[in-house]
Amino acid sequence: MNSIAAPNRTDLSPQQQAVQAVQSGIAAAILVALLVSFTPFVAESDSTASSGNLVNQIGFGGLGLLALVSHALFSNQRVVFALLRPTWLVMAGWMVFSVTQSATPDAALRAVAFSLLAMVAATAVVCLPPNERAFRLVLTMAALTVLGLSYVGVVLLPDVAIHGAGGDEPQHAGLWRGIYAHKNIAGPIMAALFFAGVYLIRSGDRGWGWLIAVLAGVFVYATGSKTSAALVPIVAFLVVGSRIFGGRVLPILILSIAIVSMALMTIGTVLSPFLDGILQAILPGTTFTGRMDLWRFALDQMQAQQWTGWGFESFWLSEHITSAEVPFELSWDPRGIVNSHSGYLDIAIALGWPALLPASLLLVILPFKDYLNCRPSPENGRLADFFLMVLAFCLLNSFLESYLFKRADPVWMVTWIAIVGLRLLAKFRIAP
Repeated sequence: MNSIAAPNRTDLSPQQQAVQAVQSGIAAAILVALLVSFTPFVAESDSTASSGNLVNQIGFGGLGLLALVSHALFSNQRVVFALLRPTWLVMAGWMVFSVTQSATPDAALRAVAFSLLAMVAATAVVCLPPNERAFRLVLTMAALTVLGLSYVGVVLLPDVAIHGAGGDEPQHAGLWRGIYAHKNIAGPIMAALFFAGVYLIRSGDRGWGWLIAVLAGVFVYATGSKTSAALVPIVAFLVVGSRIFGGRVLPILILSIAIVSMALMTIGTVLSPFLDGILQAILPGTTFTGRMDLWRFALDQMQAQQWTGWGFESFWLSEHITSAEVPFELSWDPRGIVNSHSGYLDIAIALGWPALLPASLLLVILPFKDYLNCRPSPENGRLADFFLMVLAFCLLNSFLESYLFKRADPVWMVTWIAIVGLRLLAKFRIAP
């Protein structure tokens, strides 16, 4: 939030109230655009079409520029400098360097540029609202917009809002995706909106909070995403429930153990026969819906540039993959697939294994530290819990899906907003 010690609303002049209304309006417009995108109701098979990319590039580029102008006009200087975190800058530089490793550097440079612009736009969502009350209003407006459009789509446009039996994934027929290209995007976004509902309830906005939580929870179930449906109650209980008994330390300790365990039992199982043996002993026959085959293929194919990376968003659609000889025993044909279904593996593929160090700092270690260092106030505490729920869900889900640092992917946007929010809550005490 942009206010560090703001006066009460009754002490503000009409001009100051108008400025604050503009700040909140810009933040709401940016958040809605980041979550809805400029091409809603586009099927996954069409989501990479050049026309859609052009619309998104222009749209999200404009959002990034709007955010920069808004920071210059409205953001407190201390808040702006808090955004220039060295680890974030190192990661941005690493993404730019990866362009030099790409077989298609022009395309990689565009991808990096628009990813960074989208991330800049997302910072405005947290920084521009003048106080916690304004942020809750921004969050409520965005959540109701996403839920409203998605439910309208399910009722009135089922052909585009619900997966059909045609295409490459007939097994998803009947599963809801709302305004998104795939159920695996809809599920995490609806999970984040469920956590938003919980936050609003805890903050006193019980009517809107319950409405958002119930609608989002039903939608998560209707997507058929088993991972999302399982993680939502677990994460909510771990963060909110653990806070009751162990303050801030217990949630971070449990989530840290959960993340390490997920790493060992997913990617770890294709790197270590010992870990695979443990997994198969616990859950015989587990392949994570064929993902283990895909991970083995990716690890084999990335060997030539495993330390420098293949360039940002340059590996999976490259000739190296599309012309690869695929072992007949694989359960998936990886030629033409767009990611490894593991966000952490895709970071290593794009940027090289060493990039996992700054990525881990940016995604996990520093945000968890920020949560522990959150300024002591009811407003900071409730909001920090919300951001931690969103971040924890996305980090755990990323072991089976890939969206980290992915252009303007709405799941990455809510993840990044949570990271930025925790940073600011550790630095400043927000106004109620």
